[in-house]
Amino acid sequence: MATTYELIIYGKVQHVGFRDRIENIGRGLGINGVIYNHKDGTVRILANFDDEEDKELFKKYIERLEKKDKLIEIEKIEERKLNAYIDFPEGINRISADDILELNKKLDEGVKYIKMIFGVLEEHTKILSEIKDTQSEIIEKLDKLDNKFDTVIEILKDIRDKL
Repeated sequence: MATTYELIIYGKVQHVGFRDRIENIGRGLGINGVIYNHKDGTVRILANFDDEEDKELFKKYIERLEKKDKLIEIEKIEERKLNAYIDFPEGINRISADDILELNKKLDEGVKYIKMIFGVLEEHTKILSEIKDTQSEIIEKLDKLDNKFDTVIEILKDIRDKL
């Protein structure tokens, strides 16, 4: 018989697409449970595990999300075995409190990331512009050098012809 656990994930795990990623992992591993944002900033998962190995594998996949998604930052994962078994529907299912306040938080978070992206793009544009200016200067200097080489070649031809 499966055992029900509560997993509490601390870090930057709300408003970054974390629950969606967990749903996919849980379904892929055949784990049943629910996931939700807690008011203290953690994400909580109630899930059934057939054995310790399944639970540890699930936790490993959760921890790897941080490496694959730069928006997610996991500080720690706590687990607590529940004294009761909960018969969940198939898969990991999200419990959502997507009221207006929650949606506004998500929009604010999205705007923050868009501003960050535009800041990085602006910085890269400035760097590329500097590279282009430098490249133009280099091409101009190479053209002058090429002209000087042509002059040197002409002088050498004159010397050769006189010899």
